[in-house]
Amino acid sequence: MKKTNCVLLAGANAAGRIRDEGLRPEQFSTLVGASGGPKWLVISQLDRVLMGEFFRERREPVVTLGSSIGSFRNMCYAMQDSLGALERLEYGYINQSYDSDRPTPVEITAAGEKILLDVLGEDGARQVAENPVWHSHFVTVRGRGPLASEKRALLAPALFASALANALTRRSLSAFWDRVVFHSGERAAVHFDNLRTVNTQLSPANVCDAVLASGSIPLVMAGVQNPQGAPLGNYRDGGITDYHFDLRFQHPEGLALYPHFFPYMVPGWFDKSLSWRWVKGGAMQNTLLVAPSPAFVASLPYGKIPDRNDFYRLSNDERLKYWNKVVDMSRRVAEDFYELWQSGTVGDHLIEVGSDDVPHKLQRVAAA
Repeated sequence: MKKTNCVLLAGANAAGRIRDEGLRPEQFSTLVGASGGPKWLVISQLDRVLMGEFFRERREPVVTLGSSIGSFRNMCYAMQDSLGALERLEYGYINQSYDSDRPTPVEITAAGEKILLDVLGEDGARQVAENPVWHSHFVTVRGRGPLASEKRALLAPALFASALANALTRRSLSAFWDRVVFHSGERAAVHFDNLRTVNTQLSPANVCDAVLASGSIPLVMAGVQNPQGAPLGNYRDGGITDYHFDLRFQHPEGLALYPHFFPYMVPGWFDKSLSWRWVKGGAMQNTLLVAPSPAFVASLPYGKIPDRNDFYRLSNDERLKYWNKVVDMSRRVAEDFYELWQSGTVGDHLIEVGSDDVPHKLQRVAAA
C-alpha cells in the first residue's frame, strides 16, 4: 500500500461509515480546530482543499468549533471568499514582525488584532456572524479573581495555581476560569458536559473580539476586555480549557472532521505534560482526524512543525524562510488527502482507533 504524507485516524463509528460509504462531505456535521499557534501552517494547504474542494458544494449546515488559532482558521471558513481570507491570514501571520526580540503583550495583541482586521475587511464580521451554512463556535475563557488581571505579579502566580489544581483534576479549572463560547445563530449547536460554560451569541460587533480573545495567551498577549454581548470580564485563550478538545462534547448528528497538526489530542493547555490525560480512542467514535505523517514531519526544515519558540531561536529572516518552506511543502499533505478522497481509497488507509487506544501510539506503529 502506498505510503502517504497524511495519516487518517478514525474511531469505530467513523471508520465503519467511511469504509462502507467512502469518504463524503455530507457525512460530516462538525469541523474541529485546535490551539497551537504557528503549528497550523503545516495544515494551511489542507484547509485550502477542504474549503475549495471538499466542502465547496456544501449547502447543509456545518458546525465549526475552535480555540486559539483554530478559531482564526475556522473564521475563514465562514467568510464568503474563504480561500482569500485564509490567504490573508497566512500572509499576515507569517509576516508579523516586532521592533524588539521581546515584544510586550500589548504589542503582540495589537499585531494579532491587525491581522484579524485585515482578514475580516469591511464586511467579514457580518459574514461570520450571519453565515447560514458555517455555524461558528469560538472558545474563550474568562479569568476569575487575579486571573482577570493584566498585572504579571498577580497573573503569573494565579496561572501557576490553576496549573497545580488542574494536575489533580480538570474539574478544578472551573474555580479559576469560565469557558465562554461565542456562537453564531440563536442557540449554540455544541454543548459541553465538563466545566462551567457560558454561551454568547456572535454579532458583527463582537466577532473580532471573540476570535482575538480565543488566541490571547496569558502573559504573552493582553486579554480582551468586555466583548460586546458577553458577561463583563477579561477574556483569554480558549486553549486553557480546550487545547485540542477532549471530543466529549455534544454536536449535531454526523461525524466530526478534525484536520490537525498532531496525531494526538491534549484536552487542555495545562495537560501538555500529563500524557495520561491525552484523549483516548473511546472519545473518537465519530471522529476522523487527518494529520501530517511522521515521515513528512521529519522531512521538514529542522525536522519539526513550526512553533512559537521560532520567534526566539531564529532570526526574522530565518523564521520567514522556514515558515514559508513549511507551507510550500505541506501541499504534499493536502494533495495526498485529495487523492485518497478522489480515488475512493481512504478506507484502505484508515487507522481505526479502539476505545482504549492512545491515537499517537497507533500512528507510530502504522508508520513503522
